Amino acid sequence: MAGRFQRATARQTICLAVAFHVVFLGSISLGRCLSDRRTPAFHNAQAAELPPPGEPTGAARCVFCHATEVEGYARSAMAHSLRRAAQEPGGTVTAGDTKITMHSSAGGYWQRWESGEDKSDYRVDYVVGSGSHASGYLIDLGGHLFQSPVAYYKSRQSYDLAPGYENLPDPDFTRPVSEECLLCHSGTALHIPGTLNHYRSPIFAATGITCERCHGPVEKHLADPRAGTIVNPAKLEPGARDSVCEQCHLFGSARVPNPGKKLSDFVPGHRLEQTYTIYRNAVPAGSPAGDFKVISHVEQLAQSACARNSASRLWCGTCHNPHENLADSVAYYRARCLACHTASFPAAHPARDSDCLGCHMPRRDAKDGGHAAFTDHRIQRRPEPQRDLPANSEIEAWREPPPDLRQRNLGIARIDVGMQRHSSPFVIQGYRDLTEVQQQFRNDADFFKWIGEALLIGKQTADAKFAFERALQLDSNSALSEASAASPYMQEGDVERAIAHLERAVSLDPLNLPAASTLIGLYQKEGKTAEAAALSGKIKTAMSEGSGSENDARKDSTIDSPKKAGEVYINIQILKQIRSSELIPAMQFIAASLGVECEYCHVRGAFDKDDKKTKVTARKMITMMMAINKDNFEGHREVTCYSCHRGAAEPVGTPVISGEEIAPAEQPLESAKAALPAADQLLEKYLAAVGGAAALQKITSRVAQGTASFAGQKVSVDLFAKAPDKRLSVMHLKDGESLTAFDGHQGWLSVPSRVHMMSAAENAAASIDADFYLPIDIKSRYEKFRVEPGEKIDGQETYLLTGRKEGQPPLRLYLDVQSGLLLRLVRYAETPLGRNPTQVDYADYREVDRIKIPFRWTLARPGNRFTIQLEQVQQNVSVDDAKFTPPPPPPSPPQKPGGR
Repeated sequence: MAGRFQRATARQTICLAVAFHVVFLGSISLGRCLSDRRTPAFHNAQAAELPPPGEPTGAARCVFCHATEVEGYARSAMAHSLRRAAQEPGGTVTAGDTKITMHSSAGGYWQRWESGEDKSDYRVDYVVGSGSHASGYLIDLGGHLFQSPVAYYKSRQSYDLAPGYENLPDPDFTRPVSEECLLCHSGTALHIPGTLNHYRSPIFAATGITCERCHGPVEKHLADPRAGTIVNPAKLEPGARDSVCEQCHLFGSARVPNPGKKLSDFVPGHRLEQTYTIYRNAVPAGSPAGDFKVISHVEQLAQSACARNSASRLWCGTCHNPHENLADSVAYYRARCLACHTASFPAAHPARDSDCLGCHMPRRDAKDGGHAAFTDHRIQRRPEPQRDLPANSEIEAWREPPPDLRQRNLGIARIDVGMQRHSSPFVIQGYRDLTEVQQQFRNDADFFKWIGEALLIGKQTADAKFAFERALQLDSNSALSEASAASPYMQEGDVERAIAHLERAVSLDPLNLPAASTLIGLYQKEGKTAEAAALSGKIKTAMSEGSGSENDARKDSTIDSPKKAGEVYINIQILKQIRSSELIPAMQFIAASLGVECEYCHVRGAFDKDDKKTKVTARKMITMMMAINKDNFEGHREVTCYSCHRGAAEPVGTPVISGEEIAPAEQPLESAKAALPAADQLLEKYLAAVGGAAALQKITSRVAQGTASFAGQKVSVDLFAKAPDKRLSVMHLKDGESLTAFDGHQGWLSVPSRVHMMSAAENAAASIDADFYLPIDIKSRYEKFRVEPGEKIDGQETYLLTGRKEGQPPLRLYLDVQSGLLLRLVRYAETPLGRNPTQVDYADYREVDRIKIPFRWTLARPGNRFTIQLEQVQQNVSVDDAKFTPPPPPPSPPQKPGGR
């Protein structure tokens, strides 16, 4: 296995233009596709309670006002740039001794790799490409994306090797898929900075390209829906207008992000060079255009006489409208041509109803498009054959960046292009460019990384070490920077230091295959066969766990795993016998009872460690609490963490002296009890207050938009509900979307860093919020009710109605004495250590379609509170059941944080 992924890793680094030094110097320098060096904000999921719900992005919001445009776009190729794998075609591809077989089954779409006696089954997770020309395939191995070596070509109705694999004798599934590779094929990929191909869960916040890719963020437009609050590319100045298309259709020779930026930071409405600079091969006047590439459409169009003579009026949008589905593309594009070419044609010219593109924009084989053909956008009067540019062609900026960045960005581009071309003069010139502005960028990690690359090629090892170590100092938690820092030590033969850097790189990103394969090679060279075998085994296990088999997939598809906590999580001692799904709620109960965060007991990034005394003490306290309940209360849970701590990390052991005597809780007078209405009366009044059963049952779905306020910030929220018990709330946070959902059977929560499937107790509580007809269903949910005087809520007198059912926690409803409306609901989720309470206050009732709905509610838990204010509510609209479906189970076992 070690040899297999070592060979494949070396190949994929070449194919991705990642490592000039892998081939020539034996190091592991990382290049242009992998230039993100920012510190990872999250390497470990935490046990804290998930944030409140958020909002959907893209077409999910635009469709309410722009249905025609959204429906047209939904039929376009861009909208289908990436999708979940479904039932795909079957087939077989053979390359040398390697055979890859594709087939679909009830367990998903599978590709089997066989080479000699080695065999692996990979479940394909994503399909890249609309299918108009070709489809590529991605597999998710523990949050790491890898590319399949095969692609399906529509023109031939068959599989063949994917681009870049054609000349490999034994193609494998070990080519990493970087963020840049996904940028033009997906809506939003949640890449973990500082890693090669590691992504958060869910990997894609949006799969296909969304409306926001061209029209920019929608928050301002949602708050003030008019033309001036959203980007219309056609109305931008030419540079910003063209940037919208150039972000995917202009690749050039190198892309250089500005300091502190990454490619995905580009926002429509601005010019690309405010985020990154694109460099292209400088084409002297009258010279051929060079290689024909799919990603150079913009360059080709710029060379056309049509564009050059249009004074910047001709752009991609002149002919392309992503909101239209062309029934007759020949007639459509002919009309676009004739809009300008109105003069009489010479007699020898074909008729005006001919196919303009067939002659002037023919389809050609593309050098980076595999076995597909694409349209030549040079719009030539008489098509000419393609010829390559000279190897030493200079490069130039497509548009120059800000003046203070010009020499930096050009220097980096020259080193990058020099590495691609194996051109020492380019690398030397780039190095000279950078050294002249070194003082200006002394805190720029990327700047020092590229300086190090140039010095390494020039075998200036001592200076290269300084440059790479400085880059690592500026970006200390980057697996990529750690791997690059090993290169000069390898070059000078300091294996011990090289191994130290590589070991940390692999600890930060366990499936960084280039770093791992190099590390295994060094272990073997130093005679450390045990270490080499151990690391090889770890990677083999990780790759195998991610791939599995069809039987494994069926077995792992059960959402509520019956496994014990001790089987799933590392270093669980006291709570090892509880269900694994109950562990996180139990941790939440401890945090709420003591008023602390996870780090009070746990080491950030290493939850399994016992380094903190508080964690050891917590185990003793849980043991003591369980013993008290067993010895004194017949095993019933009467004493909990909260019994003593009451929200404080240190319980108070001495009575507090107070100026006032603490009075016992008041008991209702018998006369007051006698005056209380019966439970049935309160429930009937509540149902009548919201509009009555008949009116309520006429409503079967609800879609609402509003805002959520918490922790001093306000964000947009969308809510979806469908009878009888489906509910989804989505909040748009700065770092991505946060979702809370219940699909009628299973609840789940998702934030950019992880997905949490609710435990049985959490499901029971969440089902109350999801009950579309709760005012009707309360009677059947509980066996008996108790009525008491309730507390005042916002100045309103209330009755407290408590519902109870054997084996379930109670439900407390505070009903307005005057109106009968529900003002407060308190529900509980059972955990092995105690009940986690949730309080929801309802206000601002308004009538919509003859029923009353609270437009504001405040949800509070221990240490967590937020308020949702609705702005718009629509009822009886179509809501797809797929919205509420939980994400598929991850392909590898869950991360194993430490515990009690």
